[in-house]
Amino acid sequence: MEIKILDSILHDELKPWKQDTSAIKSFTELVRATKAVSPTTNFDLHKQLTALLAGYPALKKWLAIQSSGNNTALQQLVYNVNLPACSTPLTHFYAAVITAETHRLYNTFIQHPANRNTQIDIPFQTGRLLNSLKILIQQIVAELAEREFTTAPSQHSDFIHFALYFLQHKSIQLYFSLQEYFKAHLVQVTTLDDFYTLDLNLPVSRKIELTKTAIPANTEITSIAQSNNMPFSFGIKGDETKLRNLISVLCTQKNLLDAAVIKPDDFMKLLTTKDIRDREYRIKIGCETNLFQYIADKLKHTSPKFTYANFGRCNYFFTKNDHPIKAALLSNSKSNNPVSKKTKEEIEKYFKENDM
Repeated sequence: MEIKILDSILHDELKPWKQDTSAIKSFTELVRATKAVSPTTNFDLHKQLTALLAGYPALKKWLAIQSSGNNTALQQLVYNVNLPACSTPLTHFYAAVITAETHRLYNTFIQHPANRNTQIDIPFQTGRLLNSLKILIQQIVAELAEREFTTAPSQHSDFIHFALYFLQHKSIQLYFSLQEYFKAHLVQVTTLDDFYTLDLNLPVSRKIELTKTAIPANTEITSIAQSNNMPFSFGIKGDETKLRNLISVLCTQKNLLDAAVIKPDDFMKLLTTKDIRDREYRIKIGCETNLFQYIADKLKHTSPKFTYANFGRCNYFFTKNDHPIKAALLSNSKSNNPVSKKTKEEIEKYFKENDM
């Protein structure tokens, strides 16, 4: 997914320092029309941006071929950020464009996760989008420094200062909202402090805090990281008798579990419990890590929360050599040491025989 509109503010048509500041009336009219509508879907946001960018031919042409979205209700970004108030038509214009585009990007991206492979495509596409945002934010920081804009803008500041500052922090809000939303599928995540000090080379004192919004009541918790001490389960679905038989077969035929440490029944309890913190579990596998990874991927077809990241965060899973099983270990095992075709066929057979 491209971040063309946000990028254009720094590099192309929307550069604040290239705007015709004598045409204040046109900006005033655009902002007034924008404020008269409150978008409720991505289709509404698309229309709003089309109106705002009517005077920018390249962006208007690009936006016209982007998906206009659907009637799915907009979701607010996971995080909120407090930014300076607008004080001129130009600052209102940039705030409107940046806000609409960050919300459009966020909703466009999260509305289609079901069309992506959760183990490969979601981590890849999310990582690529996050990296594009990080590069843009780094470039904004450099531009602000070059212009000696080192503080937050006030109502008396140059509108260029406002536009760059607003773009920087809305982009950070988008970055961390996307990271949080897809956290269960990412091998590595960063904290806000580390992002400022390691990625932006800025002191923590320059950080603007992000405030996490509440998870909607009808939103399923898919990551241990989302649970905030609420009950979390792996959500294993299907017939428990068939699952129990499948686990037994995998233990017998493929040494799935280390029988000296863990019994199949204890593994079943973890898979089916309503709250994985109901007791302390120690799941030591008896097979090679790449085989466990392949079996976990198979189970995940019916249980989306059975993810590498959730394995790592619960700290219950260990390799045959007693090393903690983390997301990176499973991801690397999958790419560096794939399971043989013969073994895959055998595993497929066990799953089909148990209707899993």
